[in-house]
Amino acid sequence: MARSKTERPTNGFTVVAAVEAVPAARRQVAALAKNLGLPMSDETLKTVELLASEVIANAVLHSAAPCDVAVTRTDERLRVEVTDTTSSLPSVVEAGPSDERGRGLLLVGALADAWGTKPESWGKTTWFEITPEPSTDGLGNNSAESPSSGAVAVRRTDHEASLASSAESRAPFVPAPAGKRHQAA
Repeated sequence: MARSKTERPTNGFTVVAAVEAVPAARRQVAALAKNLGLPMSDETLKTVELLASEVIANAVLHSAAPCDVAVTRTDERLRVEVTDTTSSLPSVVEAGPSDERGRGLLLVGALADAWGTKPESWGKTTWFEITPEPSTDGLGNNSAESPSSGAVAVRRTDHEASLASSAESRAPFVPAPAGKRHQAA
């Protein structure tokens, strides 16, 4: 898979098309994140691992092909991008209280400072950003890097952030092809 040019140094790797590869991939994301020079608490690293796991698992499950993972520092944020070969963009589904799946995007939306998707000629890139520690300069700059044309971005609101503490279930995001809804695996 070709990666679009980037202005910032990127640490990346490819994940094989197997759900069993996801735990090692999320640990590798955390290890790469530690090397970017951002202040990272253990709690922040656990959040990065959880979100990476959600996005990587869905890329592997829904594309049935390897995916590329990139870990980058953008200003004062950590950015994780997962590029897969399916063009179906993820969408939020309503999971019932007893459903084991369908909450992945809710977790990403609740725990990430920003996230989105960007169509690519060979598939799509799903990304999220985390601000490792609050700024001490008092400016409170929480603006996400503007996605390029054709990208979809979502920013976390205070209300959505409060949902993060009550999120107990993990499930990956769900791509929703035109006219169809799939329950996440």
